[in-house]
Amino acid sequence: MALLILTSILILLVSFIIYILFARREQFKLREKIGLTGPEPHWFMGNLKQIVDRKEKLGYDDSNKWFNELHKQYGETFGIYFGAQMNIVLSNEEDIKEVFIKNFSNFSDRIVPPIFDSNQLNQSLLQNTYATGWKHTRSAIAPIFSTGKMKAMQETIHSKVDLFLDILREKASSGQKWDIYEDFQGLTLDVIGKCAFAIDSNCQRDRNDVFYVNARKFIANIDIRHSKVIAASFILPELAPLWRALYKYTPLADAEIPLVEGLSNVYERRRGGEGSDSVDLLKLLLNREDDKSKPMTKQEVIENCFAFLLAGYETTSTAMTYCSYLLSKYPNVQQKLYEEIMEAKENGGLTYDSIHNMKYLDYVYKETLRCYPPVIHFINRRCLADITIRGQFYPKGSVVTCLPHTVHLNPENWDSPEEFHPERFENWEEKSSSLKWIPFGVGPRYCVGMRFAEMEFKTTIVKLLDTFELKQFKGEADLIPDCNGVIMRPKDPVRLLLKPRN
Repeated sequence: MALLILTSILILLVSFIIYILFARREQFKLREKIGLTGPEPHWFMGNLKQIVDRKEKLGYDDSNKWFNELHKQYGETFGIYFGAQMNIVLSNEEDIKEVFIKNFSNFSDRIVPPIFDSNQLNQSLLQNTYATGWKHTRSAIAPIFSTGKMKAMQETIHSKVDLFLDILREKASSGQKWDIYEDFQGLTLDVIGKCAFAIDSNCQRDRNDVFYVNARKFIANIDIRHSKVIAASFILPELAPLWRALYKYTPLADAEIPLVEGLSNVYERRRGGEGSDSVDLLKLLLNREDDKSKPMTKQEVIENCFAFLLAGYETTSTAMTYCSYLLSKYPNVQQKLYEEIMEAKENGGLTYDSIHNMKYLDYVYKETLRCYPPVIHFINRRCLADITIRGQFYPKGSVVTCLPHTVHLNPENWDSPEEFHPERFENWEEKSSSLKWIPFGVGPRYCVGMRFAEMEFKTTIVKLLDTFELKQFKGEADLIPDCNGVIMRPKDPVRLLLKPRN
């Protein structure tokens, strides 16, 4: 009997392997069938093998550079395989517009690794599909980012930035080098805690704060280098039920559980009347929960708060780190921006309106995100039905993607794209299409918190430059971006010399 069972298991295993190999071979023929080229896929891992090999050789993920090289080699549209999943990568502006905007109904859903089906984000704007209520969720969250509500949050942001500056003064006076990136992360988490949930977290002072520890841990473990289960779920999507079952044993789940439990506790306290006079995301969602015409469930509310916590913390802190680094590297740009800040300060102070009206600040903001867009692999959509667009056939089930870094460094879009030159954005709105600058995504699924991120970024950079002159330490290595699957973050600590202003 035991021999029969073992024989049956062996037959099933061999049959499964044969099926996988046959399915891979057929899938890898699809790219050529639809008239595309691309890098030769590994027989089992697809082009993930090249990504892994490059990481092992360099010690970091340089996908931002690699995809630029692929576009130069294979043209503005090519195919690449993540495991068995074919991705059609676009860089032409008209193709991007047709797919992500004009044909949004056929490309409405993002893709996520199968293992993520078990996380607490499926009902959030990050992961839900059009069929499962994306539009309903979007309409509930968008009003929090109106001008009136943003102005109401400005005082909160100023108070958190003031604490950030106090911490920097303490560290700068010690004469020691430290990673300013970590301080930006603490700042953005404190800002989100107050503006999204009306809670006073202590992430800037306490590196053991539950939000600080687990938000950093969650983002770090999205990287396939740190999670073999995530990598395996890409390579063998046929075993999706197994990956979903294993999710709760991963470091991602270890980080997610205390975050979601903390947000659930905040939810219950707010339901009990705490923070009733606050203007924040959670209050808006709680009001929507009580709307009988378009109600939201408790789970939807918590998952969208979790998504906002993750998306808003890492992206904004990374962007501000890149900006600070660039300003230290280009002192002439820093001086010009400082003069604009001083002019605004003398003509009424640093208010929401004065900061919003600083033209050169806006150029620096846009140019920073052009050079270093924090989110690099998130503008992707699944093709829901066979369709031909501008002569290119897109088969059902394929994934279409474009990378901000590739679009931003395309010499067809920008003169001398490798240079940091904020003045290129002078009169840019009149001269160029917005699809040449896409750090917040494209089409109806662009980042809903874009204006909030911009306000936090500009407020922080203005107050930082009002307080310190940013310089580079002699001999400090140049910043190198490292892509962890979603975020393009600095590979090494970013250490700057902060010289207090008079």
